Parts: sequence; C-alpha cells; structure tokens
Amino acid sequence: MEKKLSVALVTFGCQMNKSRSEHLLHLFLREGFSRAQKEEEADILVFNTCAVREHAVARALGVISYLYHAARTKRGKPPVVVLCGCMSELLREKLLERIPYVNVLVGTHDFNVIPRFVQETIASGERRISFSPPSPLFLEEGYEREGRISAYLPIAFGCDNFCSYCVVPYTTGPQRSKPKELVLKELTNLLEEGFREVTLLGQNVNTYGKDFGTPYAFEELLESIEKRFGREKIWIRFITSHPRDMRRGIVEIIRESHILCPYFHLPLQAGSNRILQLMNRGYTKEQYLDIVSYIRESIPEAVIGTDIIVGFPTETDADFADTLEVVEKAQFEIAYTYAYSPRPRTKAAELEDDVPQEVKKERLEALTKVLKEAYSKRLLVHEGRKVEVLVVEEKKGLLFGRTRENLGVTIPTKGKSYLGEFLTVCLTRDSGGKLIGNVEEW
Repeated sequence: MEKKLSVALVTFGCQMNKSRSEHLLHLFLREGFSRAQKEEEADILVFNTCAVREHAVARALGVISYLYHAARTKRGKPPVVVLCGCMSELLREKLLERIPYVNVLVGTHDFNVIPRFVQETIASGERRISFSPPSPLFLEEGYEREGRISAYLPIAFGCDNFCSYCVVPYTTGPQRSKPKELVLKELTNLLEEGFREVTLLGQNVNTYGKDFGTPYAFEELLESIEKRFGREKIWIRFITSHPRDMRRGIVEIIRESHILCPYFHLPLQAGSNRILQLMNRGYTKEQYLDIVSYIRESIPEAVIGTDIIVGFPTETDADFADTLEVVEKAQFEIAYTYAYSPRPRTKAAELEDDVPQEVKKERLEALTKVLKEAYSKRLLVHEGRKVEVLVVEEKKGLLFGRTRENLGVTIPTKGKSYLGEFLTVCLTRDSGGKLIGNVEEW
C-alpha cells in the first residue's frame, strides 16, 4: 500500500486562523493525506499566517525558516512548503524574496485549492501561486478539531470596518455571513460529537447578516440557537463584538438564555475620543462606557474583555490618561494590550509613528498595572459565588477550567479525571490573585 503523504499545519494569530486551519486540515484529510505526528517529520508544511502586527510577521518568518530547515535535516530532503493566510495576502510575491523555498503561495481566499496545488507541485516540481478575489458567499464547513471539549465555529468572515490601524479588511475582504441554517446544522453536529462549549467567530459578530440585508440577524441567530439547543448541556460564546454595534438587545438575549454565555469581548483600543476618531472606531469613550454600564447593570456577573493599543500616532500623555480612566471605570476582567506598529496599506500608516518606543513600553507597563488593580476590584463580584466550571485541562494534580463568564479557575483535584465535565464550585482567591474553585462535596 502506498504511504500517504503527511501534512503539518502551523497556525499564527487569532481564533479565526485556528479555525481555518482546522478546515484546511479537513480538506487535506479528505484528499487522502495523513496528519503528521511531528512538524519536522511532515512531507508538507503548511503555514497559516497572521499580519495584524509587525511582530506577528517577524515571528512567522523565524518559525518558517526554523521548521523548514529542521524538516529538511530530519527527512533528508526538503518538505513541500505552503504559505497561506493574511501575511501571504498582504505581502504576496514579496515573500518569495525572503522565503525562496516556498512551493505554494496563496492568500486568504484560496484555501479550498491548496491540497490540489500541493499535489500538482509534487507532480510537476513547479511553484503554484494564486490570489483570488473574495467569494461573495461564506459557506465553509468541515473542520478537523482536536479533542471533544471546545470548538470554534465561524459564522462570518471578512470585515467592513476599516479601522485606520488594521489590515484585516485588506487581507480578508468584505464581511460574508454564513447562512443561519448552516450554522445551526454545524452546531447540531458539534453537540452530537460531544463538544461542551462552542465559540461563534467573526471579525465583528454583531454585524452578522448585514450582507443579507438583515440588520438584526445576529439577535435572530442567538434566539434560534436558544430555541433549538436551550435545553442541551452546552455553552455558546461569541467573539468579537465591535462596541459601535453592541446593541442592548444582544445583552438582553444573553441575560435570559440558558446556554448563551455572558462574556462580552469589546475592544476599546483607546480611551481618548481624539484617538478613537483617528482610529476610525465609530464611538466615543462615553458611548463605550454606556454599553459597559448597561452590561454590568443587566448581568452583574458578566465578564468583559478588551483589546487596547498604546502609542498610536500623536497619542499624548493626556490621551493615554483617558485610556487609563476608562480602564478604571470599566474594570475589565480580561485584557490584551499592544504597542502600536504601522501596517502596510492602512490609513494610519500615512501618519508619522511619532511616539518613541520607550514611551510605548512605559505606557504598556502603566496600563498593565492599572488593569491588574481594576481586575482585583472586579473579582470581589465573583468571590464567594457558587458556579459551574467546565474542566478543559488537567495538569500536576490540578484541574483548570472556565466559568460560563469565561473566568479561568484552578480546582484542586482528588485524583479522578474530570476532563470535559461541569463541576459546581465555590469561587475563592489565592494569595497570588488567582481564582480557586472549591468543590464542596470533596
């Protein structure tokens, strides 16, 4: 019997990229390839890349070079190298100058042809390159997922926002939404496969269905999910929500739901109205705090996460102080922080990157301190609560899980495996500030 060619996928960046890699692996396996046990042993190395920050591009280039040479040494011959995703879409043929051993180079809209391109380049020895325009429809289905606990489910792909610092609209194209019945079908499959939590993905889930001409399609989707699956033991999350499009009706549906989780990821990016305007975010800090206040009032135990950029062009100490003020008022439980770096093709790249690196570093450190203080205050709301926790990892005598609100919890175990189970715990905090879940029956 002829040995199947093995493929390893290396993914950089966001949850959407991780999900698209799961789809791409599904396509490879469907075409008769096998999954490599180790990256350096793979016949085909596929790199699904990210371009959202310069650091992501630099890291990808380093990893690609390392794994290519490791695989070449291990196998005694070069692997087939595939580059796809956002970095490929953004830089295109320029990458061939920096990575001359690439065999297949495609953007974000050609994933379905990659297995065929690999077969063709193996047969002919010729490089294959394709950068197709975005498809008008988003009908992607079929994913090779690991485990049976948590799953990503894309409901939309692409972005129409054109925030001035962001390359995503240029690398993914306009938003295309997956038909509701296809989403419900995939959720049914995930439930039958035993998954315990599913995260609905979109660059901006709040505008799901806008391309169908339905302004409240996301609310309709959430209501359909609750109606069809509300009695099942599964948690449904969603990311990411644009604050400009975070309608109160979405909050109210979550408040009344049995399976829709009260975690809201609302990227703030900046707290200064002047910087928000330069970023083309479409809201003010007052409007942002208004939706945060509504969430806190409607669902007191809800968790709010965010993204924040420091050092955007022309950001002054006063602008940064506005960001710290919003952080103190919002009391985020989860936050991802970044120093601004200019990206090709974006509007902000036309501005002078005039905030020195040392100032960006100082502001990141100051922001981290305020975020920790705000988080510590916010945990007072959660301490003492009796909640369910989904166990997602077991390690060194401890269980690690998440609450419905997406809070990470450590649970001392009694030796039995509880992976993938829901445990009822009482939340406390250790001396380091971590949430501990105590199981009273133990």
